[in-house]
Amino acid sequence: MSAVEVGPGRVEVPDAAPRQRGLRAGQRDAVRAIAATLFATEDGPPDGARLDWLCDDLDDFLGRAGPRARGLFSLCVAAVTWLAPWRVGALGPFESLDEATRTRALERMERGAFGLAVFGAKAVLCVVWYEHPEVARAVGYDGRCLR
Repeated sequence: MSAVEVGPGRVEVPDAAPRQRGLRAGQRDAVRAIAATLFATEDGPPDGARLDWLCDDLDDFLGRAGPRARGLFSLCVAAVTWLAPWRVGALGPFESLDEATRTRALERMERGAFGLAVFGAKAVLCVVWYEHPEVARAVGYDGRCLR
């Protein structure tokens, strides 16, 4: 069986695991805020369309992952959502903070007792972020292993 490209940056694998629920209700906003903070440059956060792509692809990725992987990622996102703001003296969810405060909150949380939660969320988001065709080309990946 061979992979079939079904759109920009998407490859359908005929014998892939059956799709389950991916991102839970309410997680998309939190994931989007974390990703916007992680992948921001001097010019600001990534383009909204790029963040939408990330969230859609992550939803598909998690929908094909096992329940343990989905659960662990969900715990990491929940920890960042509710604990990171406390690290900078703020209340409310992570996505309610402004960009500069989010950055400080993530940096402080990463150095603290719950740093593994930041690492877990960051690891999964980086896997998905760097498989985007534009980013892959920017780092020199040509996609030959998929053919």
